[in-house]
Amino acid sequence: MSSQTEKLARIRLLVGGPRSEWPDELNNGELAGPWAAADRGALRLLQLGITPIFTVGDFDSIQPSEKEQVLAQLPVVITKTDQDETDTQYILHEIEDRYQPDLIEIYGATGGRIDHLLSNLFIFTQSPLREIAMKVRIIDKANVIDFYLPGQHQIQRVPGMQYLGFMVLEPTTNLNLQDEKYPLQWSGNPMSWSSNEFNGDVNHFSFETGMVAVIQSKDA
Repeated sequence: MSSQTEKLARIRLLVGGPRSEWPDELNNGELAGPWAAADRGALRLLQLGITPIFTVGDFDSIQPSEKEQVLAQLPVVITKTDQDETDTQYILHEIEDRYQPDLIEIYGATGGRIDHLLSNLFIFTQSPLREIAMKVRIIDKANVIDFYLPGQHQIQRVPGMQYLGFMVLEPTTNLNLQDEKYPLQWSGNPMSWSSNEFNGDVNHFSFETGMVAVIQSKDA
């Protein structure tokens, strides 16, 4: 990986999940950049009139006739050299190395294959992505997913969202849902789940060890 010193407040990343799961703002090309893309995500951004500032992938998922056209329009293309990592893992390393953003929004990470979805959640339990997990947000048409490490936290309700899901990604102790609609205190192992709802526009929770994904959602 090659380091740069350009610091970004936010970068948006498009990976290869189905377009049917995109929020309307993305489908309509209304989300401003800068954007990065993993593999076929670059082609989809170009179709929206958006040029990603850099792309990771070998483009084995697109037709050869598309590949030449896509490559000609991309300013920076990085070929993944570590086959032990997914494209998403690799490009997240590159994003942090190059731009140290305050926020990374990921689109196209849900829908389609379940193994891809689970991978896109649990990669944040592994170093070094664990260290940047709290500045990552996964977004689709009905869900917003944030990642939390131990401590006291505040959840700001995303407009239109009603439900709160607390998904344990690592063994977690003393998870305390303080002012949600259904207060709860518990400990859980990976894949443990608590379904809840907002009580107002700001709610709070805390836990002592582990990692928790908080999913804001609405009925599709």
